[in-house]
Parts: sequence; structure tokens; C-alpha cells
Amino acid sequence: MGEQRAIIESDLYETLEGDYGLPVELIAPDGTKQTKSANNPTEDLMGQILYDSIIQDPNTGLDIVVHKPVVSLRRSSLTTVPDATPGDNWAVRIPLEPSASAPKVTFRIGRVTEGGDSIGFVRLYLERIEQTS
Repeated sequence: MGEQRAIIESDLYETLEGDYGLPVELIAPDGTKQTKSANNPTEDLMGQILYDSIIQDPNTGLDIVVHKPVVSLRRSSLTTVPDATPGDNWAVRIPLEPSASAPKVTFRIGRVTEGGDSIGFVRLYLERIEQTS
């Protein structure tokens, strides 16, 4: 059984970081940045980014599409797994649109990171950072 987990984890290189992967930057609460993969420091940190999500409108009960990106990252590519516990404000920079050359936009992790030790990836639910003047 353990061998299958290793195979699945290595397959994440293709499914999350391969042709459909986009560059991701993580900024820890202490300002430490991760822009390169922990598996291969010559490669950018890549992840699968879903730009739109479906949620249920609380007023109507209907499904609606909202622009709240979700980023999936391979755990072994991370130097530290980001957490969204109160007081830990992680920033995540992703391309504005699904193109590696698009300008990056900064988001924050909006809810607790999904993905335990039993699976090889984590899912980050992002929220726009509100600017105050």
C-alpha cells in the first residue's frame, strides 16, 4: 500500500505542476518567500489554479459562479505548508489570468488549508486582500 502512495505522489508532478501548472509564490507571515520547488530548486513553484468556484447563494439557494481562486500544491514541493489559522496571514501570489506570463496578483488564504498528511497535496482557498486607505 505504501508503494502506491509513493507512485501517486510522484504523479502529482504531472497533474499539478506539469503542463497545466502555473507559477505560485508563497509569502509566510514572517516575510519569507517561496518561489522555487523544494523538490527541484531550479524549477518555479507550480500549482493548479482554479480561478472560479461554484457556491450556493444563501438568498436563493441557487448555484452561482464566483471569482475565488483555489490553488492546489504538491506537499513535497513546499518548504512549509501554509496555514490560515488566526494571526497567520499568508500571502499567495498567482497570475491574474491562466497564463504563466500574466502579471501576478496577491491574495490571502481565506480558510484553513485543506489536505492532511495522508494525501500528497494541499488546497488553498484564496481571498482578495482588501486595501484600506
